[in-house]
Amino acid sequence: MSLFNSFIHGEKLSEFLIEGHNPDARLQLPSADVDALRQHMQTGDVCRAYVAGRVVMSGRGVWVMTDHSMLVLDASQHRVTRLDVRQIDRFEAVRGRYGHTVRLNVQGHLHSLYGVDAELARAMHQGLQSLGVSSTFEDKPARGTIWAAFSGPHLSVEDCLNDARQRLLAA
Repeated sequence: MSLFNSFIHGEKLSEFLIEGHNPDARLQLPSADVDALRQHMQTGDVCRAYVAGRVVMSGRGVWVMTDHSMLVLDASQHRVTRLDVRQIDRFEAVRGRYGHTVRLNVQGHLHSLYGVDAELARAMHQGLQSLGVSSTFEDKPARGTIWAAFSGPHLSVEDCLNDARQRLLAA
């Protein structure tokens, strides 16, 4: 981490590393992410759930689930991978040091994000379960709660999902 990053993102880094809460986990998707993901959606695809977090040793990541696919975005590498939902063997969301960690096992390959919002992870868990995918969700409270007292109001999960559904409609 460079010295300038700590000045620019110091508050967010403190919240993430000390409090174990990713302040960017429950936000509306940035326009660059929406544009990248929309290119990989097929006509008729509708966003059922999404999670945003961090990819280990890479940077920001976003997963978007539709009725037929899971789009995996690695923002630092500008790469979107489209996975067929029928190929997903297992999904799990566990409480970790920096928020929830989600793991997706697809034909022997493991994808994971950490620092994910618990409620968005729960929505993805429920969506995948409804499609017949083996899925578990660990419902444990956050380790630190100081961030909640000092951070502004957060968007609801429904507001985030409705915004993503509207903006991700395939053209």
